[in-house]
Amino acid sequence: AITTAALGAESLRVGEIVDTQAGLWFVVWMPFAFAIYLLSAMAMAFWGPFDQPAGRDVAGGAAAELSGVDRIVFLGGRWLLLTVAAAFSVPLFLGGGNGPLLPPWLWTVLKTAAVLAFLVWIRRKVPTLRMDRYMEVAWVVLTPLAVLQALVVALVVLVR
Repeated sequence: AITTAALGAESLRVGEIVDTQAGLWFVVWMPFAFAIYLLSAMAMAFWGPFDQPAGRDVAGGAAAELSGVDRIVFLGGRWLLLTVAAAFSVPLFLGGGNGPLLPPWLWTVLKTAAVLAFLVWIRRKVPTLRMDRYMEVAWVVLTPLAVLQALVVALVVLVR
């Protein structure tokens, strides 16, 4: 999903990816890549439908063995990972700081807060998924969908 945004901008530089989105954000013509990026971010942070422990960790996973400050640091790391993923989705898919009236840094903060609010909201709206079920969906559906999205973006870039 990240390479799809770089492919659309024809550059790996984040600044050039943002500049390319001045007319149309990538989320509009790369919706599958954006959705796959957010799903992957949630899975990496064990967030939302992916917070169910599996196998021998049925008692609560790694967090079950932690208490006090250790548990706070562990859970804070998960929140930080989710926040960083939400923040990085802004330059990749949401046009970075581009927007009317407000300064660019404020647009970036607002867009990051909106993505993070969506991730927090979706946590309670989607049923919990076992990781082995998600891996099946990831290989059978999401990976071919990401490749198809990249091919469509490549064709659009070639035609432009």
